[in-house]
Amino acid sequence: MAMRSLGHRKQILLFLLAVILPSLVLVVFTLRMMSQEQELAQKRMEDERRRAAREIGQHLLVRLEKIKLQETSAASDWNQLLPKRDYVNPEVVLVGLIDGRQLILPWEADLKKKEVQKLLNSSNFIRKIRSAENEEFAKKDFSRAVVLYRQSMETAREPVQRGYARLQLARALTKSHRKKEALAHYRDILTLPSSVADEYGIPLSLYAAGRLLEESTGHKEIIELIGTELEAKRWLSPAESYLLQDLVEKVIKTAPDASILEAAKDYHRMIQEHLRKLEQALELQGDFQSLALLTSQRNQTEKLEPVWVPYGNGTWLVSMAPPMAGSKSFLVVVQAQNILASLRSDSGFSETFPSEFFFVMGEGFEGESLGPNFRSIKITFKASQDETLSKQWSFQRFFYLLALLLVLSVTLFGAYLLWRDVRREVRMANMRSQFVSSVSHELKTPLTAIRMFAETLRLGRSKSKKTSEEYLDTIVNESQRLTRLLNNVLDFSKIEEGKRIYQPEPASLYEIIQASARAMEYPLNQHGFRLNVTAEEDLPDVRVDRDALEQAILNLLNNAMKYSGDSRDIELRLQRKDGHAVIQVIDQGVGIDPKEQKKIFEKFYRIPTRENERTAGTGLGLSLVSHIVRAHGGHIEVESVPGKGTTFSICLPLESEK
Repeated sequence: MAMRSLGHRKQILLFLLAVILPSLVLVVFTLRMMSQEQELAQKRMEDERRRAAREIGQHLLVRLEKIKLQETSAASDWNQLLPKRDYVNPEVVLVGLIDGRQLILPWEADLKKKEVQKLLNSSNFIRKIRSAENEEFAKKDFSRAVVLYRQSMETAREPVQRGYARLQLARALTKSHRKKEALAHYRDILTLPSSVADEYGIPLSLYAAGRLLEESTGHKEIIELIGTELEAKRWLSPAESYLLQDLVEKVIKTAPDASILEAAKDYHRMIQEHLRKLEQALELQGDFQSLALLTSQRNQTEKLEPVWVPYGNGTWLVSMAPPMAGSKSFLVVVQAQNILASLRSDSGFSETFPSEFFFVMGEGFEGESLGPNFRSIKITFKASQDETLSKQWSFQRFFYLLALLLVLSVTLFGAYLLWRDVRREVRMANMRSQFVSSVSHELKTPLTAIRMFAETLRLGRSKSKKTSEEYLDTIVNESQRLTRLLNNVLDFSKIEEGKRIYQPEPASLYEIIQASARAMEYPLNQHGFRLNVTAEEDLPDVRVDRDALEQAILNLLNNAMKYSGDSRDIELRLQRKDGHAVIQVIDQGVGIDPKEQKKIFEKFYRIPTRENERTAGTGLGLSLVSHIVRAHGGHIEVESVPGKGTTFSICLPLESEK
């Protein structure tokens, strides 16, 4: 038996090698192919991203160069239009003039300020103004200063001169305690157009607004003036910007009603945004030479290639426009976010590049280069881009995985079936071997007893008639035991071959269990068991094969004897329950583990316990009982608690109660 088991183990090992080794080779080969395919797909995706970035860079360059050309053409009349005008393209933040190696910002190139300075310093006008200022500030003669300021107004030829003189007059009137007249002049100055400004480009009306706010008057007119000033100019000088900020903050503090307060808050936000851009523009002016735009332009001996560089936190895109014939050079600054939104709004562009992407600007960022025309500007694609690009190879990868899964599934399923059959054959071979050994032992025991008592009787060694009768009873009992064993083996053989035939006929179950009890009376008494029989006598007859059913009951009683342990009480019951006649065999023995209760009805199966190793048995009894009960249209139930006993119930349907 050991040699046979070793042979089975070798077969199983060879089987595992034959199935698992090719499967592992297949898995490794497929994974290697998938890895190579993924590497190629990754390289294709990187090439595709690089190509897409270059194409996006070309689209962006075309758009930026078009904007640059439009803005520099429109800025040809720099001196008059640029400080105040709106730009042609909404993406443009700033257009600055390049003078030598210096960047001139819009508010710095306004030549009108020089004209104003010339008018305010004209000999006639400035002489009277200085005389009045001398009376006001040096001699503290405010009345004389008022007279002189009035004379300067009369001699003024230009609006800016008259406005400037009136502003000084209102101040002197305030100092001479003629506040009402002063406020009247401030209100008149408040109505002056913004073009009437001093040599710093600050409208005179803003100075008057500050004086009126000190007297908590004119809020409505002042807030309208601030709004007009903000809308009239794209860029304000730093001095004017901070003056407007102070005026708005004063309006917020002294606003007489909610509408003026809300308007002031809105203008305050606008001024803050303007100041942020203004400060960045001043920083750009300071860093202009470090951007190396001039160097990159001067080093070009052939056709100049446009270069765009990022600047600031905004972030701005900055480029220098080469001078056209007879014109100056300009610096064009656009808002990166706005130009990107402009690109995406183009239907042709969005159809060509449907995936999401965004710009990263500055050194040290990862991304795809937009080309040599963009310095320190890269583009990165969102996850959706990778998903779009991966469609070209994801189906193939899915096919590989599906094919591998299918092949492995079929292989492993076939291996499982074969493994199950091999294990079943090995288990059946072991069970048959154990069965032969058990049957041999079971046959040998009664035959030995029969022979021993028969020889004793033949030799006349029996001392009394009673002893002879006991010997004869033992011979009969062992013969019956041998008959039951042989019947079990023969019935099992017929069941295996499908030749077992039952001959049911109406029979009294009460009589059957009584006959079964009588048949087991001698062996039970011999081993000290007490059989308690309880039966309902009014049960109707049931169509059964009497011998087969009695054989099933005897097998259950025989099992109860084997596994009662130290207990010597066995019960045999017959009762009616739920339309069935129920025959129960109850012991108080070792019990059955719940995990084993479904297996005990399998052929040759015996629970692997120490008690079973010491107890003889073939493993056929319960299998025959189950077959007999099912052949009669019934079923068998088992209830057991380890250490407390077991109850087997044969349930047969009562035809009269169907």
